Amino acid sequence: MTARDRIRERRARHRQRRLSVRAAVALAGFATLAAGLALLVLPGPGLPLVAAGLGLLALEFRWAEAALDRALHHTERVTPKKRSHRFAVGGAAVAGLAASATLLVIFGVPFL
Repeated sequence: MTARDRIRERRARHRQRRLSVRAAVALAGFATLAAGLALLVLPGPGLPLVAAGLGLLALEFRWAEAALDRALHHTERVTPKKRSHRFAVGGAAVAGLAASATLLVIFGVPFL
C-alpha cells in the first residue's frame, strides 16, 4: 500500500468526524506548515514539519495531497539509504536533543 492510498483511506475516515474536529485539524495543519516553511530558512527541521503539516492538510484538501507527494519525493532524495548512515543521523538527532535539554536545564528558558 502506497502513502497516497493510506492518505485516501484516512481522508475517508476523517470526513466522518465532527466539523469542529475537522476545523481543528485544518488549523493545526496550517500552523505546522507555516512553522515548517519558516524553518526552511531558519535553523531547524523544516522539511519534516512541512511534510507533517501537508499530511494534516491532505485530510481536507486535494491540493495539499499533491504538495505532500512532492514534499515526500524531496525528503526521500535526502534520506540516507544505508542502514549505518540512518543510525548515524538518528544518533546525531538524539545527541542534539540531549544537548538542547541540558542547556535548558542549566541556563533556563530565555525571556521567562
